[in-house]
Amino acid sequence: MDVRKKLVIGILVISIFIFLVTVLVFVYALSSTGESVPSIFEPFLMYHLHFMVIMGVFGVLSGLVVYSILNSTLEKQKKVVQTNISIIMKFLSPQDREIVHLLTEKDGMTTQSEIAKLPGMSRLKAHRVVKKLEDSGIIHIEKYGKINMIRIVDELRDVK
Repeated sequence: MDVRKKLVIGILVISIFIFLVTVLVFVYALSSTGESVPSIFEPFLMYHLHFMVIMGVFGVLSGLVVYSILNSTLEKQKKVVQTNISIIMKFLSPQDREIVHLLTEKDGMTTQSEIAKLPGMSRLKAHRVVKKLEDSGIIHIEKYGKINMIRIVDELRDVK
């Protein structure tokens, strides 16, 4: 179902829910003060339990519609992010990709000295590659004294 159709159905269900709540509160407020309830609202007073059940159903329906709309929107955004990530990974050098894979295998965090232990990598080369990846916005460097902790950005954490 199209998002716009879901949105219209969601607004309709929520509007009905709000209308029922308003009418029931209005009827109970009038009846509790001892005033006579207009004849149009008498069915709400006589069958108030039925209307409460109907309100509960509309409340659940409105929650489901809103969840469905938000979930489909999030799924679309995740697909766009995954597409962008795969494009970004294609533009990285093999060493950069190796570092990103190392970070994803270690739950998105490792030390710079661990990166320097990769095959064909020296401490200086690791420093330069890490700095380049930080400038590209792919990783974050957090300094803890003499230790540099390298963290991958959240969007790339699930890439393997």
